[in-house]
Amino acid sequence: MTRTSGPLGWLVAATLLASSACPTLAPAQTAPTQTVSFIARRDFEAGTYPHSVAVADFNGDGVQDLAVVGIALSNDVSVLLGNGDGTFRAPISVPVGSDQLSVVVGDFNGDGVPDLAVGRLDSDNNISLPGIVSVSLGNGDGTFQPPVNYTVGVYPWSVAVGDLNRDGTLDLVVANAGDNDVSILLGNGDGTFGTPANVPVGQDPFSVVVGDFNGDGVLDLAVANSIDNDASILLGNGDGTFQAAVTFAVGTSPRSLAVGDFNGDGTLDLAVANEGDNNASILLGNGDGTFQTAGTFAVGATPRSLAVGDFNGDGVPDLAVANSGSGNVSVLLGNGDGTFKAAASFPTGGAAFAVVGDFNGDGVPDLAVAPDSGYTVAVLLGNGDGTFPAAANFPVGGRPSSVAVGDFNGDGVLDLAVANEGDNNVSILLGNGEGTFRPPTTFAAGIVPVFVVVGDFNGDGKPDLGVANSAYCCTCPNPRVCGRVPGGVSVLLGNGDGTFRAAQSVVAGGSPGSLAVGDFNRDGVLDLAVSDQYQSNNVSILLGNGDGTFRVAGENPKTGPYPTSVAIGDFNGDGGVDLAVVPTTSAGGGAVLLGNGDGTFRAPLTFGTGTYPASVAVGDFNGDGVPDLAVYNGGCDLSTPSKTVSVLLGNGDGTFRAAVDYPAGCNSTSVTVADFNGDGRLDLAFANQGGSGVSVLLGNGDGTFQASLTFGVGRGPVSVAVGDFNADGKPDFAVANRGTGDVSVLINNTLR
Repeated sequence: MTRTSGPLGWLVAATLLASSACPTLAPAQTAPTQTVSFIARRDFEAGTYPHSVAVADFNGDGVQDLAVVGIALSNDVSVLLGNGDGTFRAPISVPVGSDQLSVVVGDFNGDGVPDLAVGRLDSDNNISLPGIVSVSLGNGDGTFQPPVNYTVGVYPWSVAVGDLNRDGTLDLVVANAGDNDVSILLGNGDGTFGTPANVPVGQDPFSVVVGDFNGDGVLDLAVANSIDNDASILLGNGDGTFQAAVTFAVGTSPRSLAVGDFNGDGTLDLAVANEGDNNASILLGNGDGTFQTAGTFAVGATPRSLAVGDFNGDGVPDLAVANSGSGNVSVLLGNGDGTFKAAASFPTGGAAFAVVGDFNGDGVPDLAVAPDSGYTVAVLLGNGDGTFPAAANFPVGGRPSSVAVGDFNGDGVLDLAVANEGDNNVSILLGNGEGTFRPPTTFAAGIVPVFVVVGDFNGDGKPDLGVANSAYCCTCPNPRVCGRVPGGVSVLLGNGDGTFRAAQSVVAGGSPGSLAVGDFNRDGVLDLAVSDQYQSNNVSILLGNGDGTFRVAGENPKTGPYPTSVAIGDFNGDGGVDLAVVPTTSAGGGAVLLGNGDGTFRAPLTFGTGTYPASVAVGDFNGDGVPDLAVYNGGCDLSTPSKTVSVLLGNGDGTFRAAVDYPAGCNSTSVTVADFNGDGRLDLAFANQGGSGVSVLLGNGDGTFQASLTFGVGRGPVSVAVGDFNADGKPDFAVANRGTGDVSVLINNTLR
């Protein structure tokens, strides 16, 4: 988006934003190995509970950026500067005040730089008191001046921009859901505004848009009244005042409006999202400010926002509807006569507001969606045929908690094994070789299986499974019974055809949380290390007998409280297998247990991390031949919406340098290592349960990492595994989604 001088340069963009309240981006030239892309939406961190988004070039580089507001306990607008390839940098915080409801963009002082106007509640977050519009003037570099506040009506849910009095200066109009009116703030041309004038509309006005509905060259208003189930049309007088509202019936609980010429007659029409009916109403304009009886078209559950764009390139406007209840976006392709084809749905992990823009500069309209939950904004890149790429999801069992990869039927194609915490079993999904999988077959495990690993435990050349069964009592309907059931490890020996024999149980700790596979006593037989996440302070070592059975290796090495994740590596260069363990505690930290080569381990060497470390992985991140550690520091709440990944470079003697932290998403329990963009440098990937995505940190090869890129999956992702599922030589993702009970598969389409 190029910068246009003068306040009216932003009028079209501001008008579109008012109708859809969301973001936009553009293109930049980067070397193929400097980006990573998967066939799925991409999610970007954007503050707490993103609720509304606006789009503009805030730093004047010709690339579209995002401004995101959150409805929860945030006092800042998050500004995400675009890289030009459909990705965004880490957010810049712009203080405006608490509980923001909507954001729009306009050049309010005529300097050619986009400014922000944010509708929000008062300082006490009280929905019964007059609200505020905060105006922050842009500096042209992505930063903003301190806000100037204007008191408007109660619950200012929607803000729109336009030159309402034809003086060449942008004005503001605010829909006050608590006052049943709209506030008109006329601009002075220097970034300030006059005293608001209030104009009555219907009950519970939740959305306002501007457009010339009677063709007189003067901007008019359309307002969606949620309680009255209608739309108010206020024709402008050209001096910033309006005629009395005339209403037109729509559906139940209209929440959002969008403007477009849907039947190609040169007259503006309206599209209305009806939250109560799960449909969209189309009101065709007559050209005199009146509208024909609405036609309706089914969308998803609880539609909250509409956006207009030509998604299939036929020159006819289409609709995108953000459905909060179903967590997806419905795309309705227009027929050119005011009717629309049946909706196609695309998952976004939450959807409250949507906006259209060309975020990767390919000339095809894309979508950006604010979910009203979590901490990210989703970007869906369009294919130009009216569809959008998304992760392929494959159903498994109840509350899948861990996923592992192996060729279980010996056909040379990778398959998946998923531990289903809610069903006490493991799902096996056999791969088809092109990135898809057959329906799952299930095999019983123990009580509350939370982690699965793959290894040939009986030496027959066929992959077997090891499953950690947590068996913690809080998941049991009868804690008195469940509390007496010990946790343990289930071993399922593979038959080589994708099936497995009945599970054999091995007692290992009170509540196992994760497993690691290695030959700890150098006898050529695989052994297991089991972290006991709740009921002891140690790791259980199970030495393999070579026939698929295991024995306990004497006294279990101590690690510290609540060891939740364990990984293996040779950290002191003696050729043996060592362990790295992290505990889920507020103090953080972890321990390295150097192996003696006989299945026993030395006293722990400790290292520092962030708080509540949840997962540890091993890789050589700086290319010195010494294994390093990556630790995801988990947990998130409204006061700490962002967590970190700690990277600790190894010294080669079992100790590590001080941790360097990188921003990450929320509530991950899995971090993994691979070269995702083919540049020969190891990268990191982890599941963001709070953001319904997988984040990738591309490595620079010197032990440092770039800002994270996030790719959307199902709800509640908790585990990520890597494998080449379509045999193209690139590592793909399989992600276990606890919230949706499925596995998302993301195929790597990075250019190399």
